[in-house]
Amino acid sequence: MSSIIYTSKKEDTSLVQGSIVILGTMATLDQLATRIRRILTNALPSSAEVKVVPRPHEVGPAFDVTVRTGATKHRFLAGWAGEGWPGDVKKLMLLVPKLEIVVASKLSISAKALLEEQGIGWIGEAGETNINQSSGLIIVRDLAPVRSRQPEVSGRWSRSMLAVAEAALSGITPTVENIEKTTGLSRNATATGLARLEKLGLLERLQASRGPRSGRRIVDPDALLDSYATAAAEQRSKKQTLLVHRLWNVDPMRTLRKEIAPALSDSKHSWAVTGVAASMLIAPYLTDVTTLDLYVDAELMSNPERLASSFGARIVERGHVIEVRETPTVISAKGPVVDDIHVALPVRVYADLLSAGGRRAEAAQHLREGLDAGAIA
Repeated sequence: MSSIIYTSKKEDTSLVQGSIVILGTMATLDQLATRIRRILTNALPSSAEVKVVPRPHEVGPAFDVTVRTGATKHRFLAGWAGEGWPGDVKKLMLLVPKLEIVVASKLSISAKALLEEQGIGWIGEAGETNINQSSGLIIVRDLAPVRSRQPEVSGRWSRSMLAVAEAALSGITPTVENIEKTTGLSRNATATGLARLEKLGLLERLQASRGPRSGRRIVDPDALLDSYATAAAEQRSKKQTLLVHRLWNVDPMRTLRKEIAPALSDSKHSWAVTGVAASMLIAPYLTDVTTLDLYVDAELMSNPERLASSFGARIVERGHVIEVRETPTVISAKGPVVDDIHVALPVRVYADLLSAGGRRAEAAQHLREGLDAGAIA
């Protein structure tokens, strides 16, 4: 479905969002300007005129765009986001603060959600478009469903695939032997998970030899992390959540450290904190915790009443201050221990923060920068 609408500022027009997918390229500013002009020209009526001028003084790849439709000129600041992963988009927004339109070869679902939240338009090379300028330029194009690149198909990710990805993203060399030892998955589940990630183009073999010690490597760490985060968010949305309430002892973090953590640790079961509280322990950015996010193993989750009472809480339907979920994978809870508090794997914390959006997504980006720099294990 496609619609191209030109309106005055006063008109109220309802829009249907498009969906987008991606490819990346490195080029000079002039080459990118030509590419952006072609992308915009293809999305507009043949009578429209498009002018794209690079902004060489900007830190990021930014361009002044003028679209002439009849006697009207529509001007906006566009930026090039390469392959259009969330990380690409976030970096572009940091480099070009007044960005109005993001252009990319494609755009992932997570990237589009991020742009929508920030009120920034987008256009992909295949023609998918969501532009709504105050000047009256509104372009919405939703292409017929096409097969997206496989890494974006998060619904095909099994729990074992998520565990394999978590291990690889946490620095474990992706061989059957290493991943099996780290995760405790069966040999078959490990081999299958590695093979599926390889089929998605996220891992590749270093050599033709096969066997438990045959090596693979991560093709693109950012692509693997983005694909994993999308799949983890989808899995999380389908899991049962136990909502509980209790009074804080001075503040949530102190209560977590002095009361909740000791109670859970005494149970001899696996558990970990994720979300904002976890990020405050391993990559401080936000300063307040409104809701604690906890992971516990299946046995603890099987008796909700006993679990809640173990740390002085009660189950509620609303007004909760703690959310409890079953640990997503066999290693999600095997992150660092900080002040006797078990923290989920940093990549899992990142995925959970990102899926929550808003300020938590900002904390996710801060955490990701630490992961990229190798400062967070």
